[in-house]
Amino acid sequence: MADGTNDEGIGLLSGAPPPEEKKPEGTVPIAVGAPPPVAAPPKVDVTSMLVLKAADDTSRNVTAGTVTTLSAVLTSRAAEPVPARVTVEVGYTSTYPGEGAEWPVKWTPPGQRQAVELFPRKENYTVNLAPNAGVPLSFEITTPVGVRYGDRVEVRLAAAGPDGGSPLRLTLSCVARQAVLAIKTSRGYEREVADTLLARTDDKPDVIFALLVPSALRGYVFAEGMSFEGVREMLKGIRKARGLVEGETTLKEVEPLLVPKITVEGFVEGAIVELISGPFKGEKARVRKIDQAKEEITVELIEAVVPMPVTVRGDHVRMLEKGGGKSGS
Repeated sequence: MADGTNDEGIGLLSGAPPPEEKKPEGTVPIAVGAPPPVAAPPKVDVTSMLVLKAADDTSRNVTAGTVTTLSAVLTSRAAEPVPARVTVEVGYTSTYPGEGAEWPVKWTPPGQRQAVELFPRKENYTVNLAPNAGVPLSFEITTPVGVRYGDRVEVRLAAAGPDGGSPLRLTLSCVARQAVLAIKTSRGYEREVADTLLARTDDKPDVIFALLVPSALRGYVFAEGMSFEGVREMLKGIRKARGLVEGETTLKEVEPLLVPKITVEGFVEGAIVELISGPFKGEKARVRKIDQAKEEITVELIEAVVPMPVTVRGDHVRMLEKGGGKSGS
């Protein structure tokens, strides 16, 4: 070291810089201190977490003039509150195209206090759903007075999440059916009122379908028809028709009247009866003989000058006073 230089090369080197280190191909440079890239979270299908089902019936048979309620429940299984888009559509169908009556449908949208009348068109509503909490969707449906048999109204529901997935669908419907109506008449004129009504059905065959005149129940005629108003209109001007009994009569109440009974059952010899049909209608008589096989009763008119036996059908007399004696022969 005669010249005093450092042979080990300590300090700055003169000349060309050292060759740059080669990096493997395909590597991406990462800045020092920067966080690693985070993958985007998968998109949640909110609609798949919704449940739309009927609260009770999806279809119900109703009679004219009645009011019924059909309901559905919309539930979210999401962990957080989500908004849902609910579409409500009302439609009518009739067995007589072009003549179907309009069914009034009302409902109160969730979150509102005022009832809204729904018309036959689509309407959209936004419903906020809490986790695992059901929101009721209830519809009040009034069956129109002029409804025809088989007419129906449909409330078509669709629910979807904000992601725009395929909506859930549910249809609630009411179908018009016939009712059994009771008509009050003057006693003894049931058949006359029924015959007049039957003649009027030729002009209005869609109002009354059938008539029942039960012999065991005096003062009433039963009609199978579509509406109270239609039958009430047909009763106008009929002699001895006293009007329509409010409320529907069930088939269960009418069934006992459909079972044939022995017409002489309950009569005994010596009983006082009234003739309610035939040439001696309104006369009082005493029972002399009962024929169970022929269902006939032989009586003697009480007010006749000369005692005269008269044989009549058992359903042509009405019991006034039971007397002692034997029943039947």
